[in-house]
Amino acid sequence: MKKAIAVGALFMVAVSASAHAQTPGAQQVGADALLSYPAVNDTVIRCAATPPRSAEQLAAQFETRPRDLDEMSAMARRFMDPKSDSPAAVAFRARQAEQRASDWAYLCRYRDANAALKQGGQRPRVVFMGDSITEGWIEANRDFFQTGYVDRGISGQSSTQMVARFYHDVVALRPRVVHIMAGTNDIGGATGAITEDEYVYNIKAMIDLAQANDIKVVLAALPPMSRLLPRPEFDVRPMVRTLNGRLRRLADEEGVIFVDYFTPLADPQGGFDPRYANDGVHPTRAGYAVMEPLAKAALDEALQP
Repeated sequence: MKKAIAVGALFMVAVSASAHAQTPGAQQVGADALLSYPAVNDTVIRCAATPPRSAEQLAAQFETRPRDLDEMSAMARRFMDPKSDSPAAVAFRARQAEQRASDWAYLCRYRDANAALKQGGQRPRVVFMGDSITEGWIEANRDFFQTGYVDRGISGQSSTQMVARFYHDVVALRPRVVHIMAGTNDIGGATGAITEDEYVYNIKAMIDLAQANDIKVVLAALPPMSRLLPRPEFDVRPMVRTLNGRLRRLADEEGVIFVDYFTPLADPQGGFDPRYANDGVHPTRAGYAVMEPLAKAALDEALQP
């Protein structure tokens, strides 16, 4: 039997992105910041704009202030408990259920931004495909994305969801390079249990799609994880090492560039060094500052003729 790597929901910090731009075919719906699009089955697709985060929320993630992981685990379990009646938890569950029922891969998330790029004739040099660690990167340092880099991370996404939106959010933009970083939410079980092999197949599918469309690939190692906050009894560190080993081998087999974020961000036990993450999963600005020169070196190599 294949070993499953999914072990429960990962408590992720919600991250915002730029506001939706109005595009042809899209119409405002009501006062709740929704956009609508005509669907092929003669219905309407309704897309919710991602609300911006407060300065307090941004500081909590990005400014280095080591947290008590036991306390954060308790908070995560209370928040994720399906019986929780806190307004924030109820609103989170309702929004998650609606989004997954209507747009499981979350194609709505960047529909407007993608259309604006194409209509403006802009071709990105690099598209970053990933989850909240990628999505949070642009909020941590927008200057890093002023050089033809485009961020297409979505908080809480598994590699399976990324495969489903890869053509929409990467190939259709015709970048020269794609930076792929996925797996944190596969370990977290965001979209159900998945085996190691199935995870690797998802990454390979994205590499194949990119290479078939003349897009070079930079494949990123998973950053460290100190713990799965809703399940502190589960030691995620060995699995992160295992998946990173398989990603490195896959990069060698496929002839793509591998960038190792794990080694410089890990503590001696293989968890996330608290100098670089507050919650044991998401980098602070100090963490992204460690990642950026590594990313730039790998991307510059890929961008060579």
